[in-house]
Amino acid sequence: MTSVEHFIPDFGADTSSHVIAAYLAAYTDPDDLIVDPFCTSSAIVTEAIQTGRRVAAISFSPLHALRTRLALTPVPTRDLDAAVTRLSDSPKHGVPLREHLQHTYRTTCRQCGKDVAADYFIWQHDQELPRQVRYHCPSCGYAGLHDCSAGDAQVLQEIEPRGLHYWYVLDRMARHDDEARKFAAELLELYTPRNLYALSNLVLKIEDLFADSVVRDWLRLALLQCLELGSKLNAVPGEPAPAQPPPLRPLPRFVEYNIWQLFEDATRQLHQPGPFPAIRLAAHAKDIVAPPSTDQEGTAAESAAAFVGHMSVRELATELTPGSIKLVLTWPPPLGRTRWAMSYLWTGWLCGHKESALLWPLVRRRRSDWPWYLRAMRATFSALQKTLQADGHIVFLARDEELAFHETLALAGAGADLRLENTLYHPSEPETATRPYSGLSGDYRLTWTPGAPVPPWPMSTTEVAAKLREVTVAAAEEALRQRGEPAPFVRLHCHLWQALAQQGLLQRVMSMQELSLHLGFVREQVRAALEEGVDRTLVQLLEDEEGRTCWWWLTEPPDISSLSDRVERTVYETLQAATPLATTEFIATVYRQFPGVLTPDPDWVMACLKSYGRQLSPESWVVKEGDREERHAIARATTVRQLTDLGQRLGHKVTASAQGFDVQWVQAGLAPVVFIVLDSASLSRVMSLSRTAESGRMRKLVVISEAREDLIRFRLERSAWMRRQLTAAEWQFIRDADLTNWASQDNITLADLDSLVGLDRLSLQDRTQLPLI
Repeated sequence: MTSVEHFIPDFGADTSSHVIAAYLAAYTDPDDLIVDPFCTSSAIVTEAIQTGRRVAAISFSPLHALRTRLALTPVPTRDLDAAVTRLSDSPKHGVPLREHLQHTYRTTCRQCGKDVAADYFIWQHDQELPRQVRYHCPSCGYAGLHDCSAGDAQVLQEIEPRGLHYWYVLDRMARHDDEARKFAAELLELYTPRNLYALSNLVLKIEDLFADSVVRDWLRLALLQCLELGSKLNAVPGEPAPAQPPPLRPLPRFVEYNIWQLFEDATRQLHQPGPFPAIRLAAHAKDIVAPPSTDQEGTAAESAAAFVGHMSVRELATELTPGSIKLVLTWPPPLGRTRWAMSYLWTGWLCGHKESALLWPLVRRRRSDWPWYLRAMRATFSALQKTLQADGHIVFLARDEELAFHETLALAGAGADLRLENTLYHPSEPETATRPYSGLSGDYRLTWTPGAPVPPWPMSTTEVAAKLREVTVAAAEEALRQRGEPAPFVRLHCHLWQALAQQGLLQRVMSMQELSLHLGFVREQVRAALEEGVDRTLVQLLEDEEGRTCWWWLTEPPDISSLSDRVERTVYETLQAATPLATTEFIATVYRQFPGVLTPDPDWVMACLKSYGRQLSPESWVVKEGDREERHAIARATTVRQLTDLGQRLGHKVTASAQGFDVQWVQAGLAPVVFIVLDSASLSRVMSLSRTAESGRMRKLVVISEAREDLIRFRLERSAWMRRQLTAAEWQFIRDADLTNWASQDNITLADLDSLVGLDRLSLQDRTQLPLI
């Protein structure tokens, strides 16, 4: 087996199979037991079974467990159809339920004047009545979107907002004496009275008619989709949802779908076959612990290889034998009320308050309650470690999390005597300068192996603090040296917390009973160490005039290519080596070259791909014809020759490859004019020559390929520090196309250079061309 040392990008929640497959291949063999202790979907179970592994997937959330189990179970088509028909025909106020619910969404067809059930209504969140209605009339065939009428408002008056149905749902979510009851009532306000009425009646009928039926779970699954789409948190069809919608508050414009139509659509979707065949599931987790037995002829006996259940990690640990798990692979539960509130609501609505009470500890926690999360995850790790094989692994995958998430899990693992093998971070927002000790949200991959107990010899709090500071600075310096360029704080943060864990210091901290807040103690030492390191070995490169954001860098930079340059070169070589190349294959190939702290900025990777690659289809790329290796060599030689000819025409002495420059013009009484010729966006040589004493007496120009202009502009726009460095060194840029145009003219003067510099596309005739910076 190998190990996963580089970040494997996850292209969305529905396309994570390649991530799962990579970890299964690296850390397990066929017949090994895999555990997903916080399952939210069937992805890990499906991938494990397809590759011949055994798997147990559990969740403390009944709805997550329900979704996962039913995704792997054959749909009882006939029973489900019969149940939907029975539910539709069940009486409500003297008419079938379907007719009654459709009647609550009625409107009048503007074409034929007949009553018709609306598809949806459009609301403004600050108004008491809907603004528009969308319907399709079965009588005349007319369909359209219209302003609501007085009749539409009258229909709403027939529904009592606080009727028996409201109290029925509220009682299902929380008892009268529960502290959660007030919050549950607030969540119910996220549904219009009409949708709350329809959903409540469906739940009531399903519980009454199918309490002892297997089909009830399938009806609950269909109803769960109605709960998701039936709230005020859904945007109007055709309108984009806000980039950052207010948490647990209605959208400014939201849609009110017809709940019965949603329910019928959901049940029809259940009939559609999934992408993989159904899997035989075990009744108990202990049934899959041992590999399948074989008969006398060596044929494996048929047995279930997967278990999906609603239980806690501690309960699972009691059913599994010690040393039975080869890999724990999961997406851990996020922290924060807004992330769990709707799950809490839907669980109570569908399953009752006993089940929703299991989620209340997560709902009542604020996003900043990381000490509680630390205790909870430490208990989880301790339970899992007892069942882990000596060479087993625990891998946590996380999407769009903050620094505190990584810190908490690193400490929790150390508290359970696990060794943090590696931490991989990938930004989920543009990578820019941040506040000195703040970070960008991102995706994390943390991998642990079983470790040894904390060493028996004692260390005082003072000694531990001093060691924490020493390792912090050393790890920060190491991260920056490896990257070869300034980095935002989060890049240092991941590496130094990994170093603290690997040297046993986090384990030491977690064993110190005298500390009340372990997380706060480590944070204090990390910050103090970095503050002490500033101006000694570290430097903060301020990005804005107020000094609020910065990049971290070294007082003595290493003499290596920057990470950005290495990534750009790898992108180019990858495109050169294979034609055509799928986007996912390309990204995987590039990321494999940059393990650990070298994980590249995804925006930079894609910018390089678009600069050097030509898109054949939405998922296929080839290198541009003008960027093939032989074309680059010809273009570079042509530019050097043009500079040589131009210098000689102007009466200068011309030298090539002098003092690190590609071409140099020298004339008595004038400052030398030096040129660097670039066919890439690599500015490392430009930056290094800026620091030489001789360069201060020269006019310095960089000739760039017109094909790289956007890539260079992208790079400079992301770093005010680099722009200031180039400005201070008085570098100017010229496009090779403009140079060629100048060389073609009969009469040239040295003053013409002033009209050539800059990246703005202005003609030679316009002498007001703006400089780069």
